[in-house]
Amino acid sequence: MTLNLFEIFPDVDEKKLHSKYKILRDHLVQSGELKILQEWVSGFVDRDNKIVKEFQTSFHSAFWEFFLHAFLKEAGFEVNYSEDRPDFIITSPRPVVVEAVISEIKKEGRKEDTRDLGDMLDTTEPVVKSAQFDEIIDEAITRHSNSIQKKSAKYLNEYLSLDWVKDSTPFVVALGSYDQIHYGREFTHSMLALLYGRRYNPATKGYTKIDEIKKPGTQASIPVGIFLNEEFSHISAIIFSCTVTLGKLTSMAISEGVYTGANGVLNVRHDMDPPNFKGHIVTIENPEYLSDGVFVFFNPNAKNPLPTDFFSKTNAVSMFEMDGNISAFGENLPIVQRFNFPKNVVHNSMFFGSIIHDFNS
Repeated sequence: MTLNLFEIFPDVDEKKLHSKYKILRDHLVQSGELKILQEWVSGFVDRDNKIVKEFQTSFHSAFWEFFLHAFLKEAGFEVNYSEDRPDFIITSPRPVVVEAVISEIKKEGRKEDTRDLGDMLDTTEPVVKSAQFDEIIDEAITRHSNSIQKKSAKYLNEYLSLDWVKDSTPFVVALGSYDQIHYGREFTHSMLALLYGRRYNPATKGYTKIDEIKKPGTQASIPVGIFLNEEFSHISAIIFSCTVTLGKLTSMAISEGVYTGANGVLNVRHDMDPPNFKGHIVTIENPEYLSDGVFVFFNPNAKNPLPTDFFSKTNAVSMFEMDGNISAFGENLPIVQRFNFPKNVVHNSMFFGSIIHDFNS
């Protein structure tokens, strides 16, 4: 049965609807984005009859689950939806359980619906050049750590007692980042620090080893390098993305030739060969793929390790820590940041050149 994402619930007042849902409903429904979203939810099973209402009122958690459903299909996995938890029970090519979670803006943080033109202009600056780089990344680390800790506890205290969850089955956390008003800019910086204890230094353009950070605005310490800690050996890997946004729908609609809106998409991608940041204007001929922008961080100390090629049918970038070094491989250059702006801006050579110059300088 296909989900009716725009079902009207008598008990949900218009004021309770999420701003992103209303943008999709009121402005993007005829622009091609909805077709992409419907592709994502095809075959999705709403086991607790809550997902559509959550999509309309809180948005991001449901949106992330819809994307993961499509991502796991792209990977060629078979998923068993007959049990009500964890979120995704992969049965083939091998048993794996996946639990979805998002990092959201803290309660006292600025909300998405307060974004203005100044915020849009701020996003054109590479995050590593921001005077608030450390604060941005530390806030992301704090939010991600909290989300991972919650799912870790849920797995250990609840899921392992279920008959259909075996202690020998790899456990994967799938984390979507929506942690700050300017989400979509953090790339891998927060996760490399949180999981492997590697902190990026914009001044040296290199990484230093750390074992903790200070929670922004406090003196509380947040441990990092958690994948180097035996305490988290039950987590085999973490699927992560900070770019699964409405802009992802626009980019996919352009790529599939179904977009009729007024925007264009410029992706900045990272290359090991200089210049390290390459511009990618999304077109039918030069598309963005579903799993572009996804990273899989493997736990070097996993009790139940995943095969390193487990996501090889996707464009996800797999990342590893081995003997103190970080390695990565994937089919496409990873997306650092996406710009979803009016076509006349994205296709303007001066805008394109300025953005790529800023990232490479």
